[in-house]
Amino acid sequence: MRSLLAFSCLLIFFSNAEAQEVQFEHCSCVEGGIPSDSTFTFRGRLSLWNGNPAFRIWPAGSKRLLGIRGVCLSALVLGTWNPYHDHELWADFTVSAVTPQEPGVMQFVCIRSMKAPFLRKKPD
Repeated sequence: MRSLLAFSCLLIFFSNAEAQEVQFEHCSCVEGGIPSDSTFTFRGRLSLWNGNPAFRIWPAGSKRLLGIRGVCLSALVLGTWNPYHDHELWADFTVSAVTPQEPGVMQFVCIRSMKAPFLRKKPD
């Protein structure tokens, strides 16, 4: 009976975590606005890097990195979801492209929202 209760509690916890969506309003940092057709959603990992830009998103399964400009970061409040040097943030990100996509060049994006976020310790 106890194991059934524990399983039920875990099921409720994970279903609530998956349903969680966080919206951001920081994309007003982009001059001239962002075209509505530049928005896309993917599963990825946001992490803190040395260098510029400091925050970069890796779309899972790709060989690309997407950058977040420093001017946009001042308005992006991640709260408890902030990835520090030893953690990375996994989520379903909805982003808008700030710069065009070019082969071999990091594309800059603004995060519109994230769904089912969780922090994970970086592998050693």
